[in-house]
This record gives sequence, structure tokens and C-alpha cells, in this order.
Amino acid sequence: MAFIETPLQPGASLFLWSTSKFKTTTVRVLLRMPLDDGASAGALLPMVLQRGTRSLPQTILLSRRLDMLYGAELRADVLKLGEEQITIFHLEVAHSAYLTGEDPLPEALTLLGDVLTEPPLEDGGLRAEWVSQERENLRRRIQGIYSDKAHYAQLRLVEAMCSGEPYAIPRLGALGDLDRHTSEGLWHHWQETLLRAPIAIYMVGALEPAAAEDHARRLLARIGRRELRPTAAVTPHAAPARPRDVHERQPIAQGKLAIGFTTSLHASDPGYPALAMMNGIYGGFSHSRLFQEVREHHSLAYYAQSQIDGVKGLLFVHLGIASPNRQAAQDLVLQQLETVRRGEFRPQEAEDTLKGIATQIEQSADAPSEAIMTDFELRAAGRPTDPERRIAALAAVQAEEIAEAARGLTLDTVYFLDGEGDGDGDAD
Repeated sequence: MAFIETPLQPGASLFLWSTSKFKTTTVRVLLRMPLDDGASAGALLPMVLQRGTRSLPQTILLSRRLDMLYGAELRADVLKLGEEQITIFHLEVAHSAYLTGEDPLPEALTLLGDVLTEPPLEDGGLRAEWVSQERENLRRRIQGIYSDKAHYAQLRLVEAMCSGEPYAIPRLGALGDLDRHTSEGLWHHWQETLLRAPIAIYMVGALEPAAAEDHARRLLARIGRRELRPTAAVTPHAAPARPRDVHERQPIAQGKLAIGFTTSLHASDPGYPALAMMNGIYGGFSHSRLFQEVREHHSLAYYAQSQIDGVKGLLFVHLGIASPNRQAAQDLVLQQLETVRRGEFRPQEAEDTLKGIATQIEQSADAPSEAIMTDFELRAAGRPTDPERRIAALAAVQAEEIAEAARGLTLDTVYFLDGEGDGDGDAD
């Protein structure tokens, strides 16, 4: 898997993986916007835009056109990457080599351009009916996150840990902001973000570079550009003088314990592979310390895992526990970190971690969408994208470097969603 970058204009590039591995051609347009108080508008806009175009002003008409293009798929969404909200427009069409008719890609790309730039307008704004309907759909999506208590605990940890920083804003924005978005305001917001956001156009399929570049330039010309909005630097985060402890109670069956650490390494740092290896030994896999000790040996958690956000430089631990086991589970989580800091792990644990990460890297090439997002996120984080180079960097990490990476972790915030009570949340 190797994406070749072709700059198209300032703030816009094509990334092409020319391969006959798949029977489809996949195109993704990714727009990078700051994560701010407009996040809910940023989440709502693509939901509305994918409903139809001026020439296809009903959702059923757009669906029929996609069906005529041999069942092409077109969808939109947003994700959070560091302190940016990434808007994604995804197009997937069957490759012409497997069809008897004309190549559907040119017409599908024209349709994608229409979705991006030519929505049906009413009274100077987006169609009010669609805005209203998608606002309610987005409201249900956000409420669904609140209902998923494991996900809810993750969000609450980040909110407490990074209060006042853009990173604390959820990818879908705040529930309370939805009602303030009007049809006119959304269209104005979309014009500003679409025309000024840095843009990456990814293509995967059996495409010649010259043809792919021509497609990308045509699509970019449809979008048009104005003054480019630069990508925002990540807000530095430092651990508090003493760790924060946040305790919330809800009438739920299972408690959730979420623990946040600052790290001394970011994804762009040369020493980051050591942090990745440390996380794998600590809590990234089923062979890791948290799973084996907290869950298996001591039966203190239903699940126990850790993950890194290398862009922001944070590490998170997540556990599902019986509420009476809160302190014992927390103590064991910190004890296991101490063992890694002292280098008290077996060579086999490092070998298993290397194999686990290498498998993840190799599997990312098995699906176009995953390959695209892996490459995009690595580039955004300033990390190498070549799989062999990444695996080699991990294999070169020494045991003492892993221990040093663990020693670079500082406890920041502990969030506990107590499953025993039924009162309101409170912070200690």
C-alpha cells in the first residue's frame, strides 16, 4: 500500500493508490476544519448535503441515480482528529473492467461534485425540511452516545481532562447547540468551510496517475477556492498539579472507570514507536497487562484496555467494573503501569505486541476506506506512512525505551461513572 501525493494547489492534494487489488474505485474527499463551537454545524451539514442536489432535489432521485451507476455508494460523515473536525465525502463505484457498460466513474464524480456544491436552496438557505429532519437525526445520534455508557465515560473523561481546550469538544458537537442552526446559517457556514478548508482527495483503484489527477482537478475546480484557512496547531496540554477525580452517579448496571494520562511523546516525535510498543504491552491487546491482570487474573473488570491519541499526546485507560471494585481496579491499573516503568515485562510480551501492531498495519491495506484513513491520519500526525518503515521502527525499539516511554506518563484525570447510585453527577 503506497499513496502517491500530487499537490494540486495550496492546501489541496491528490493521494492516489493505483492498484488492481479491488473491484471498485473509491474516492474520498476530506476537509480539515478546526474543532470549535461550530462542530455541531459541521456534523449537520454533510448529513443535509447528501440528501440531494439541484438537479436531483429529492433523496429518492439521488438514490435512483446511484443505482443506475451500478449501485454506486455515496455517503458523508465527520470524524475527530486531534483538535480538528474532518468532514468526509465517500464515493465508491464498480470498476469498469468488471462491467459491460460505460465506466460509471466520470458520472459518479460529477454527482459527487453536485453534492458538494449544488444543493437545492430555498430562500437563501438549505432546504428547511431537510435541515429539520437531519437535525433530529443528529440529535438521536448524540443521544445514542449518551446511552452507550462506555462511550459516554470516554467523552466525560475528555471533557474533564481537557476543559477549555478544543480537544474537549465531541466530534458531533454539543446537543444544546442544534436548535440554533438555521437553514441560512448552515449554508453560510458550509460556504465558508468548504471554500477555505484544506482538502485531501484520495483515490484507490486501477487508475492511471494522469487520469486520476485529471479527475481530481475537475472536482477541485467544481468546489472553487478562496482564502485558505490554515490548519490549527494542537493546544498544548499539561497535567494538573494533582490528578483530578470526577465521580458521577447514574442508575446503571455496570460502573465505568476511565483514566487519562499525559505522555511525553507525540506522534511526530522520533521516540513515538516506543510509546506505541509500551501501550501494546500495557493495555492495547488481549495479551496486555490490563487485560491479563485486571480482567483475567483478578476478575476486577469486564473489559480493560488502553489507547493513545498521539496527535494530542494523551493515553486513556477504559474499564467496565462492578462499582464496589472501583478502588481495587484503579490501584491495579496504576500498579501495572509501574511494572512497565521498571521494565518488568517479558521479551515475549514485546514480541506479541510487535506482531499485533504489524498485523493491524498489514490489515489496514485490506479495505480501501481503512487504507485511506490510515494514510490520512498518519500524514496529519506527521508520522511515516510506509508500512515496512513503520514496522521496522517498532522492531528497533529496545526494552529500556519502552520503560522510558512508560515513565513519561503522568496521571491527569480519573473519571468514575458509578453504577450504584441514582443521583446527579458531581466532581470531587
